Amino acid sequence: MLEFGQPQVTIAIVFGVLALAIAVLALVIATHAKEDIPYEDVSRKGYRFRRPWLAFLTALLVLTVGTSFLLLPYASGGRPATVVKVSGGQFYWTIDPAVLPAHEKIAFDVTSVDVNHGFGVYDPDGRLIGSVQAMPGYVNDLRLTFDKVGEYRIRCFEYCGLSHHNMIASFRVEEGRE
Repeated sequence: MLEFGQPQVTIAIVFGVLALAIAVLALVIATHAKEDIPYEDVSRKGYRFRRPWLAFLTALLVLTVGTSFLLLPYASGGRPATVVKVSGGQFYWTIDPAVLPAHEKIAFDVTSVDVNHGFGVYDPDGRLIGSVQAMPGYVNDLRLTFDKVGEYRIRCFEYCGLSHHNMIASFRVEEGRE
């Protein structure tokens, strides 16, 4: 269930406010469109507004792009200490090791032995927390940190044959694993 404060709800509220503002602006323009205003008056007012608007949009662009760089999932440092080798085949997953430490970065090296598969990791509550494509001849990297102890499920995201629905595996996350 969506709750206030979740990104989807916040985006919906912002979109609703913007849509309402655009509708009000369109209504104001429509009601004033019948008036006959000389071109010179419109041009002068428009050019007076143009420079501050361009400066505002440029500042907004720089702020948005600059902020987004802080939120991108760039690698921070070297390779995680725990590397999990994952291989998918019709209709199974092999995971080595199958017991992982909590609160550490884990790198999943994911590949396939036959056809394309979708490697989806679900937390103990059944929420999807990460996914990557498993392809024959390629090793794709998925990095996750598990803060919750328990059993995590893996499901195939890409239809790979008649028993695709049975392509489920799991691994455990435990505290203080040496």
